[in-house]
Formats: sequence, C-alpha cells, structure tokens
Amino acid sequence: DGRVAFVTFQGSASVGVFDLQRALSSGFGSGDVVGLIPVGPQPVGIAIPPDGKHAYVASDQADSSAPGVLSVIDVNHAEHHPGASSVIKKVPAGCKPNRIAFSASGQNLWVTAVGSNAVLGFSTAKLLSDPGHALLARVAVGQSPLGLAVISHGTRIVVADSNKVPQPGSTPNLAVVSVSKALARKPALLGYIRSGLQPRQFGVSHGTLLVANTKSAQIQAVPLGTLP
Repeated sequence: DGRVAFVTFQGSASVGVFDLQRALSSGFGSGDVVGLIPVGPQPVGIAIPPDGKHAYVASDQADSSAPGVLSVIDVNHAEHHPGASSVIKKVPAGCKPNRIAFSASGQNLWVTAVGSNAVLGFSTAKLLSDPGHALLARVAVGQSPLGLAVISHGTRIVVADSNKVPQPGSTPNLAVVSVSKALARKPALLGYIRSGLQPRQFGVSHGTLLVANTKSAQIQAVPLGTLP
C-alpha cells in the first residue's frame, strides 16, 4: 500500500522498516526507521509476492558451514509492530541464499544459492504450513549465481552467474532455466548466454532483458525472443 519500505541491512542482521512517505520527503535518514526486524546473519535479498501478506528475506549466514535461512515476515504485523515477533517462520535455504523472485501467482518462490551454484524453488504455502516439504526444485546453474528474474510469462527463469568467486574454467554468463521442467524435477537448464563481467541484477522492459554487469560497468540488453 506504499506505507512502508523494507530494507535489508546486511551488516546488522536485520531488516529496517521505513515510514516511506516521511523518508521520501526527508531523504531516508535514521529518524525514518520505525523499527528493526532481526533475521539471520547477512540478509541480502528481500521480496514480497503479489498478495502482499508476507515478505521473504534470504540470509546467507556469516558462517560458511551453516545453512542459509529464509525468514518469513508478517507484513501487516511488521508495519505496526516491527520487531522479532514479525518473523513467523525461519526455514533452511541452501548454501548462501542471495536473491529472491516469485512466480506471477506468488505460489512459488525462487532463490539463488551462491554457495552451491544453484537455483532453489519453494512452495510459498508450504514454507508456512510444512517447511520440511517446501523445497520443490533444485537446478544447478553456474558459478556464484546472484540475481534472477522470472520471464516469458512465467515459463523461464534467467540467472546471473556472476563468477565472483572464480574457479578454473568458469566464466560469467546468464543461465536460462525451464520452470516447468524444474518443478517436474527434470533436467531444466536450457542453455547459457554470454554476459559482461559479474552480472548481478535484471530488469525487463518492452520485450528486452536488461542486465547490470558490475565489473564491466555496463548495462547489457538481451531481446527476450533470443533466449533458449
């Protein structure tokens, strides 16, 4: 409803809740933070599905031996009473989960797992009701995946294989994944597209996929019709 903005504070293991209108007028100062929500260490990605009821936060954890965490926040509660009680569920989410994207309906959540070079698919309903069976899919992609986007009317996921922790023979690229094959637990990686150095985030506009390539300081434009 535009009342608040949720911001992950990676260095303080929390999500800040901003009074959005006040922050827009004053410049997002500390006085615009109405509360902090503690989540797992190193929170990075945060997203809210279309129904607006919950916010999902990916925390990659400071200890590389510990599994990452998806924290589920009750948005209504967080707007009025931000704090630890706003977190209604914490679910293990692979090795260093990073960015989050949803299917158009919000029924499925996809998250990049940087430490295991994979994309994980979860049922948003089961994350709340049956977390042990919420994982629906796991697709191996490329080295150190960061950003991701659900595209082509929900039939494809494109993933930024950043290669920020390079291994011998690895290169940065964009991986294209079939959603239906991933959910059916079939081989779902459709192919790769060349990218600039350290691709990180995506935008979609008028049939074009826009890619922010961090290390090459460029925006790359890819026509959606050319994807595998």
